[in-house]
Amino acid sequence: MRLVGTAASGLRAQQLAIDTIGNNLANANTTGFKANQMVFAEALATEVRSGNTKTEANIVNTVKVGAGVLSSASGTNLQQGILNHTDRPLDLGIDGSGFFQVKTPNGETGYTRVGEFQVDGDGQLTDMQGNVVQPSILIPSGATEVKVAENGDITGVLNGESRVFGQLVLAGFQNPEGLLRNENNLFVPTVNSGQPQVGQPGSTTAGNLVLGTIQGQSLEQSNVDLATSMTDLIQVQRAYQVNARLVQDGDQMWGIANALRR
Repeated sequence: MRLVGTAASGLRAQQLAIDTIGNNLANANTTGFKANQMVFAEALATEVRSGNTKTEANIVNTVKVGAGVLSSASGTNLQQGILNHTDRPLDLGIDGSGFFQVKTPNGETGYTRVGEFQVDGDGQLTDMQGNVVQPSILIPSGATEVKVAENGDITGVLNGESRVFGQLVLAGFQNPEGLLRNENNLFVPTVNSGQPQVGQPGSTTAGNLVLGTIQGQSLEQSNVDLATSMTDLIQVQRAYQVNARLVQDGDQMWGIANALRR
C-alpha cells in the first residue's frame, strides 16, 4: 500500500512549513527580517493498471497514483518593510531596492537591509555585529551633528567645520530572490542571484538596476504579515492532522490485511 508513504511525505512537508512559519512569527519584530517561504511540488506519479485491463478499442486502462509531496525550494520574500523613524542618526533604511555591504571578520562580503550602524573604537562605521560597512568610512572622534543624506553622503561637524566623511553605496542584484541567507540577516550572492551591481543610492547601475535611496534616522521593519502567517499556520496544522490520520488509517488497513485467513 502506498497510502502510508504518501501520507508520510505529507507529514514531512507540513512539518517544514510549520517550522518556516514559526520562524517567521518569531522574527516578526526583528529589524530588517525577510520572511521565508517554502515551495512544494508533487512527487512523480506512477501508472497502475486497472482491473479491466483493456477497453473495446484494445487500449490498456491505467490509473495515475501519486507518490506524495516534496519540498522543492526555500525562498525569501524580499518585499519592502515599513520604515520606522528613530532617534539615532546612524539608523538607516533603504527606500527601494538594494543592500548595504559589510565585511565580516573572515573577510567575506555580506549584504543586508539592516542599517543599524555604529562607530567602533577605530572610528569605522560598522553594524551591530562589528562587521565593517563597505566601502570603509572613518568618522573622526569628536565629530558632531553626523547625518546621512539620501544619496549616501555622510556629513558632520568637526572642529567647528562642516565636513563630508564619506559616501555609502548600495548593491543590487538581477535576481535578489536567488541570494543565500546567512546568520544575522546577512545574504551572500549565488549563481542564481548574479553578481552585485554597486552604485550610488538613487542611481541606475550599468545593468539597469534602479537603486533605492537612504532614509536617515529610519529602520526597515520585518516584512512578516502576522495575520497572513497565523492563517497559514492554522491551514498547515490542519493539513498535518489529515496526513497523520491517513497514517493511522493505513496502519489499521495493514492490520486487517494481516489478520485475514485463507
